[in-house]
This record gives sequence, C-alpha cells and structure tokens, in this order.
Amino acid sequence: MRHLILIGLLSAPVFPQSETLGIFTSSGDVGGPAIKGSTAFDAATGQYRMTGAGANIWGKQDQFQYAWREITGNFTVTATMRFLGQGNEHRKAGIMVRQTLDTDATYADVLIHGNGMPGLQWRSKSGDETNTFDPPFDGPGTFKIKLVRTGVKMYMFIGKDRAELKEIAHTEVSFQYPVLVGLVVCSHRADAADTVIFSDVSVEAQAPPMPKKQ
Repeated sequence: MRHLILIGLLSAPVFPQSETLGIFTSSGDVGGPAIKGSTAFDAATGQYRMTGAGANIWGKQDQFQYAWREITGNFTVTATMRFLGQGNEHRKAGIMVRQTLDTDATYADVLIHGNGMPGLQWRSKSGDETNTFDPPFDGPGTFKIKLVRTGVKMYMFIGKDRAELKEIAHTEVSFQYPVLVGLVVCSHRADAADTVIFSDVSVEAQAPPMPKKQ
C-alpha cells in the first residue's frame, strides 16, 4: 500500500500567512451545528485553536468547524494536532479537502479520533455515503498528519508522538477545480464542543509532473 508519490513534482512556495487566519482565508461551521464553533490563529506561535461541535462527519451529512482556503491542482497539507480536555472518544479533527461547503459535498480527509484512532474518509460524489479506512491504533496522543493530493489520488500519512511520518493508506476521489482545503474539528455530539490545537500547519501547492521526453 506504500507508494513513492512526490517523485517528479516541483514544490511551490507555502502560502503566506495573514494576521487573522494564518495561511487560511475563511473559517466557519458547515452543516449548522447547534453549538457555534470558532477558529483563532496565534501569529506569535503559529498555532490554531479550533473549537467545533457537530453530530458527525459521516454518512450523507456533515457538521463541523472548518478553516480553509481555495486551491487548484496538486498539494500537500501537514499539521500537528492534539485534543484539549476529555471528550467523546469518537470526536474527530484533522485535514480535509472538500468540493464545497454543502453538507453532503464530495470530500476526503485524514482524521484522528478522540481515542487515537486515525482514519482516511472520503465521499466519492455529492450525496453519497462516506467511505472509510481505519488502521490499527494504540491510544490518544499528539499526532502529525499529512494529506497529499496527486491527481485523483489522496494519500494519508501519520506519525504519533514525534514518530516519523509514514504512509498509512490512499484512495481516489475526483474533484472539480478549485477545491477547499483546511482543518476540521467535530465533537460527534450535538450538545457539546471540543477544542483542538493545530501547530506546524502548512499548505504547499505542487506543480504537475514534468512531461517525459519523447
């Protein structure tokens, strides 16, 4: 299941930061959770403090807090994340690429659950059920996660508690340009919210592979 995925790609500069949302341009709730979420960026530390509620990111409808920007083409998104406090073991946070802000939109994500279970989730087209791949896990911690898009392929990388990033899984999802990419938090409960600290966040555009010589 492991693949070399960045051979032949030329890195473009990481997107510049703003004072309000860092490398992202917008934030808000998707799906209208009963408890309003929030995103705050600390320019001094480069950290994002995100609080989100929402029933779930699953099935045919999603609810969560999202900080995002538009991007076209291939990209790599990396972040380190940890939950604050105690909460539902099914709460989720991580990196998501999404076609639109509609609750049933096409998407792919790399998420960590409150109990430490990582997951690659995707909805192949608007209105479909969510698919998932959940690899083995050994409990909560601080996780470094990475989502790489190369064409229709979505690659998931995870490293726990300073461990080296390793590719865990991949899938294929077809998007139309542009897409939304960013950070998500979902409490998995309508009546509660959870807070996550994201650090070392980067969004890097990738140039298409160089054409082969004839």
